Amino acid sequence: MLSDEKRSKFLQLLKESTKDEWLWMSGYLSALTQVPMNGSLDVSIQAPVSIESGAQSSHGNLKAQPIQCSVVYGTETGNSKKIATDLTKKLKELGHSVKLKTTESYKAKDLKEEKYLFVVVSTHGDGEPPQAAKPFIQVLSEYKEKLSNLKFSVLALGDTSYPLFCQTGVDVDSALEKLGGLRIHELGKCDVDYDAVAKPWIGELLSKLNADMKTATPQSANIQTSVPAKKTSSQKVIYSGTISTNLVLNDIGSTKFTRHIEIKSDSAVDYEPGDSAGFLALNTDEEISRVLGLLKIDREFRLNFQNETWMAYDLFQKKISMRYLPDRVIQKYAGLIGKEIPSGKLDLDVLLTLYPSDKDLNVQSLVEVLEPMVPRYYSIASSPNAHGEDEIHLTVTEVEIETFTGTKKGLCSGFLAELGEGDKISFFIQKNHSFRLPNPDTDIIMIGPGTGIAPFRSFLFEREHSGGNGKNWLFFGERNFVSDFYYQTELQSMLDTGVLTKLNTAFSRDTKQKLYVQDRMAENASELLKWIESGAVIYVCGSKDPMSKDVDKKLISILSERTFDTEKDTVEYLKELEENGRYIKDVY
Repeated sequence: MLSDEKRSKFLQLLKESTKDEWLWMSGYLSALTQVPMNGSLDVSIQAPVSIESGAQSSHGNLKAQPIQCSVVYGTETGNSKKIATDLTKKLKELGHSVKLKTTESYKAKDLKEEKYLFVVVSTHGDGEPPQAAKPFIQVLSEYKEKLSNLKFSVLALGDTSYPLFCQTGVDVDSALEKLGGLRIHELGKCDVDYDAVAKPWIGELLSKLNADMKTATPQSANIQTSVPAKKTSSQKVIYSGTISTNLVLNDIGSTKFTRHIEIKSDSAVDYEPGDSAGFLALNTDEEISRVLGLLKIDREFRLNFQNETWMAYDLFQKKISMRYLPDRVIQKYAGLIGKEIPSGKLDLDVLLTLYPSDKDLNVQSLVEVLEPMVPRYYSIASSPNAHGEDEIHLTVTEVEIETFTGTKKGLCSGFLAELGEGDKISFFIQKNHSFRLPNPDTDIIMIGPGTGIAPFRSFLFEREHSGGNGKNWLFFGERNFVSDFYYQTELQSMLDTGVLTKLNTAFSRDTKQKLYVQDRMAENASELLKWIESGAVIYVCGSKDPMSKDVDKKLISILSERTFDTEKDTVEYLKELEENGRYIKDVY
């Protein structure tokens, strides 16, 4: 117990300190308690400088020497980069020499030189690594030498809604261990709200690192093996809301249906411009009936799924994923029926139709190889400051897919399209800390064709509310001017008031030669370069392929004509913009 005087000083110190300083103190004290104590604590150890400078301690004359280490990150949306940058900063504050690297540029020759390696990597979609992390995964899979001198730790980012939660991080952690590396701190697994796991994981890593430095190899050999970090408060907050508006944005003659949907929440929603809303759609009655017929069971047939008993109709409607089944599920089904099925992805009704079982299929066995439904995400098109904290807006295009069993509407887009005013809906928020507005006085360039306009509508309303001096330039594209110019009245009004400084549109079906947003960028190349030179942040939202790749190519072409920072290679310069948070993408 502390004396009253010490307790008072301690509480005063906490009151005057920031959260980051609390984290540092926590890690520092944890490190001290991991080292055997003999008698009273030397005052020099209590001073933070003793760890940061490598000063001698009273614990067997061991020193906490600075280390050389690398922090490597692989990211799609930028969240892994943010965490890796925070970790790098904290390591440097403790006096360590740190190199921050991307998985994209990491070389095999770097691996054999590493003594301490900390990897932060995300998982996307169906257990896939980010595009930028694939070269690093390949380096690990092809590496042959033993890494007996390497100490490592991995922090994985993912989404528990998906079956292969944090799979890329799990694979990297396993590969480093197989190569002979020593895990100095257990694998951390972050859900969508990644700070809940990432912050304590960093604090614990720093503590173990300090202990490892002072106790050398004997104690570090007993570091525990890989286990998931505690979930703490990373559970998603589920909001309940009511559809207040659901209208088609397209006019007569359009070849598509894009909807503006407004949801009034029962409580304040914790979100910022740039975030997305997640929804779990229901499988359609038509599709469920077709599957139940193929399985020869009725709606009330009882089945077990994930330790719960369900009636068949409810199970296939609410819980089981029936669309675009991954190959791992298809091959498990192939094993059940004893047939070879080509690799690929199929809907469940298509799979059962094309490859029926030649004998009575055990439906419970089938259910056990199927996976739970995963959420679909849509960029939020509203601003909490402009539209209220209890309301979110979406921009959703209805999708139609041709399959062997007929034309189907996109699972979630079709589900949302059918909702009418007054209908209830549940949703949650997926934070995107990397896709954020800069300070209100910084210029921004927004490239958002199609539904990619959604977050930029949010940005513009937020900018209108903040009233800064930053200029705002939007590139928008769709098929036809007359029928597909989403939010035209709002954008025109913002041009009139000066909130929107410049608007360039590209309607691909209105001209003999198709025009896209990247063509409008080329036409405005000289002005784009002026904005970039003066510090503008560039944002891209919309389809990954081909739109975002075409924008990349066009930006490289435009930047090759720049008269500033010419000592850098153009591709390198664009990558540097990305590294510095001035070229930010949210693509799908």
